[in-house]
Amino acid sequence: IINQFIREANKQLNTPVKIGKIEVSVWRQFPKLSIVMRDVYVEDSHPGQYPLLTAEEVSFQLNLIDVWNENYIIHGLQIRDSETNLKINAKGENNYTVAKSTGKKETGAVSFELDRVKLTNTRVHFTDLSAAQEHTFTSKDLIASIQSTNDLYTISVSGEVTTEKIKVNERSFLAGKSFQAESKLVYDDARKILFIKPSQLQLKSAEFSVSGEYGWKGKNSIDLTTEAKNADIQTLLSLLPESASKSLEQYQSKGDVYFTAKLKGEISSSKSPSLSINFGLKNTTLFHPQYKSRIENASVQGSFASSQILDISTAALVLKNINGTLNGEPFSANLVIQNFKSPDVI
Repeated sequence: IINQFIREANKQLNTPVKIGKIEVSVWRQFPKLSIVMRDVYVEDSHPGQYPLLTAEEVSFQLNLIDVWNENYIIHGLQIRDSETNLKINAKGENNYTVAKSTGKKETGAVSFELDRVKLTNTRVHFTDLSAAQEHTFTSKDLIASIQSTNDLYTISVSGEVTTEKIKVNERSFLAGKSFQAESKLVYDDARKILFIKPSQLQLKSAEFSVSGEYGWKGKNSIDLTTEAKNADIQTLLSLLPESASKSLEQYQSKGDVYFTAKLKGEISSSKSPSLSINFGLKNTTLFHPQYKSRIENASVQGSFASSQILDISTAALVLKNINGTLNGEPFSANLVIQNFKSPDVI
């Protein structure tokens, strides 16, 4: 079984795989048969020797009757203590095209029908030199299922995901934020598009609904919509880049916050997508621990828009119907700021 599994798997891979130890277990996931591989190393598809995947343990689950009939259909997959390095070089060539195109399925071949994938202590790095992006995600415990039809892959994900680093054009976002995720993704391999079906992310008590798509065939483009519920000011400030949130982190607040954000456009070294946000505060209290002043019963309706998120000269902020009390005295105001590089303030 081991020899046949390795032989057929190698027929479908373009890059070398090294395994420290491999064994077959009937009892690990009975009544399914488990093939357990330890100290796994998968080479990437770029020139030179660079790892695509390293893992302390990778185990596959197969049906005993299928194996007896020499049909190696993998139903379950567990990966423990792994690190994955996904790269796109300056020419737009990825390093993860490691599978050969397969024709008609034959007896003895290895195929995948994954209804349960479990990832434990996993780390994923993604670097895109053509778009000046660098991201790192980690997870202690993640469950996924994968269904494939031709070039379409439907992926359902449930578990904890930490955004250790999201970096675009030397600007960092969402560093060290841990989300509970319930997500459904559809990946079209022929068109190189990832569709994000309505998915839920939870950060502390705040809930975020995310939907949209991201494509990279020819050029990188994004169309993403996010809506927040049960959020507070501290949570939203923590999502801003460190350069923006550092000066505001000492402010304390309570009250209701809502917002809807849309990110759309091309992502490259010379272009960034547009960003539009509609937001508001209701019944909010805001104060700084070093000062005696306190804003209470505050409310505001706001919007922020920029035709290119990384070009602050195109940005505009509108705050209207600002109301509240400052140390017991009522106030009201409206504010418009255009061009954050050379501001025009109304």
